[in-house]
Amino acid sequence: MLKDRGSWSYDWRIPLQDLQKYHITNENGDAVSIAFADATRKVKVPHNLRADHINTPSTWTKSTFYTYVVQLTASSVDRLVARQIYSKTESHTVIVAELLARLFADPSLKYFVSVAAGNVALRFLFDNGRFARGQDLFGQLQELQKDSDPSTYNIMLGAAAEQQDLHTFTYILKMMVIYRVSPNTQTWLHLARAVHEDDVRTIIINRMGERGMLADVAARKEAVAILMPQLVVKYLDSGNNAHELIEVLDNRYGSAWCSSSAAEPLIDEIGVRHSTEEAMIFLRKLCDRGYRPSQGMLLLLLRQCSWSNAHELAVQLLWHFRTEYRIKPSMQIYDLLFQRAWKSQLHNCCRVLWLHACIQGCTSFDMQRVVKRSLYVQRRTASSEQSRSSIWEETAGKIITGHGRENNITRFRTLMSLWKPTGADRRLRDEFLRKVRSILDDDLTAVSRYSIRELLDEQLRQALRMDRRWASSRVLKEVPMDCKYSQLIDVQLTPSPNTKSTIDLYTGRIPPVDASTDSAGYCWMREEVRSRHCVCPEEIKREPDAIQHVDSCKQKVTAKAMTTPCI
Repeated sequence: MLKDRGSWSYDWRIPLQDLQKYHITNENGDAVSIAFADATRKVKVPHNLRADHINTPSTWTKSTFYTYVVQLTASSVDRLVARQIYSKTESHTVIVAELLARLFADPSLKYFVSVAAGNVALRFLFDNGRFARGQDLFGQLQELQKDSDPSTYNIMLGAAAEQQDLHTFTYILKMMVIYRVSPNTQTWLHLARAVHEDDVRTIIINRMGERGMLADVAARKEAVAILMPQLVVKYLDSGNNAHELIEVLDNRYGSAWCSSSAAEPLIDEIGVRHSTEEAMIFLRKLCDRGYRPSQGMLLLLLRQCSWSNAHELAVQLLWHFRTEYRIKPSMQIYDLLFQRAWKSQLHNCCRVLWLHACIQGCTSFDMQRVVKRSLYVQRRTASSEQSRSSIWEETAGKIITGHGRENNITRFRTLMSLWKPTGADRRLRDEFLRKVRSILDDDLTAVSRYSIRELLDEQLRQALRMDRRWASSRVLKEVPMDCKYSQLIDVQLTPSPNTKSTIDLYTGRIPPVDASTDSAGYCWMREEVRSRHCVCPEEIKREPDAIQHVDSCKQKVTAKAMTTPCI
């Protein structure tokens, strides 16, 4: 941001002097920030909707302008749904950023722009890496002569601190001083994050304590989270245990210092130095003090299990976090478990994780890449002399994909009949590729058409027992693949009530529609129904006796009259 990057801008003492000089001890900047965060939660946020389809207010006021900005920035689209409502060249984040730029640049709306709305937009842009647009928006707010509060600058300071860019941090802080905006407690905490040295962080936190800024519980939690990575390593390296560190923190910051950002490095270090079981015991002690784990804590513990191939312990962790803390696996957790099961060549575990991830809409890019590569690999040689790893690479994707056991056995045998050595008949190869694409697409769009009743941890426990039994009985080497497919774990899927009228691509049947079906579920699925050659309920209603052609399977089906409307 500065043309001349002098050495002074990298000296942490320069911003610290400014903070000590211009900070007001009893300012209300933190209260403004907290009130603003609470107001954001009251706005109804759309989900799985294109950003440019969010309704604009009929009448523009400061309140409706702020509400519209919050709806834009807080709206979210599931990745699998985004494939249906956005083209390959479009992105939800990019479209939101463009809409925000046009919104704040519109001269007819400049009277309705508020500092709160500008802060929401700035936070979105900087959090999503749109730094240039964020700087432009800040300049527009300055031109509109909107009096900024500390939270506006703290958003930009937080982005600089996240990158540990002390040069940019110093520049923004100088701007803050020039415009006579007093730094608050959050500004000090951002400076502690921006510096690289652990000793400097300790100096900044100690200066905050001397000025009474750590009297607030939220400030204490954030300060401990900043210092925890260095503190836990220091205490454990010196021969002390984690319990002594807890006592030191209690004496210095009180008993309410624990947060997710502070607990995760502590539990991680205990698990690395000792064991995951001991880390779990210590986690229970933190929970007795009022701490509630998050998905990040579950991911951290599962990563430790993956290092030691402790599959049973990983399943136990899933069960424990579900029953005790009601935490569901995230996309990162599905990806971690699936990649470990794939490397361990566990057919049943891979199948359970793949189908559960598809139903929950949590298939990561790496998961899709691995499965797709295995699906598209054709037989390299007609010889039966192949290593176990090459057999797994060529067959695993073809075995674990697809849902519905009986239907999949027929489909798998058809697929394997087309699976010939590389260089075979081009017609067979094209038919093979078309079939593979159909199978993969059917799995990835199952999130909109099916639900699953079985719990992930329970099915994984059963799948792991089956895989262990297969390994001990030499099923992996001696049983043919089609027989192996018939012995796979059965994952029962239930058609989702909002999509009962869609045609199954492989049976050509139209399931009956319940009269209580929620027709609103068809709204965002309209594009998916057309792209997958399914019959829209509105078309079936208009021509109840017409014969519908399903291009993907070339079957003719007779559609019965349906009463559920399509909005």
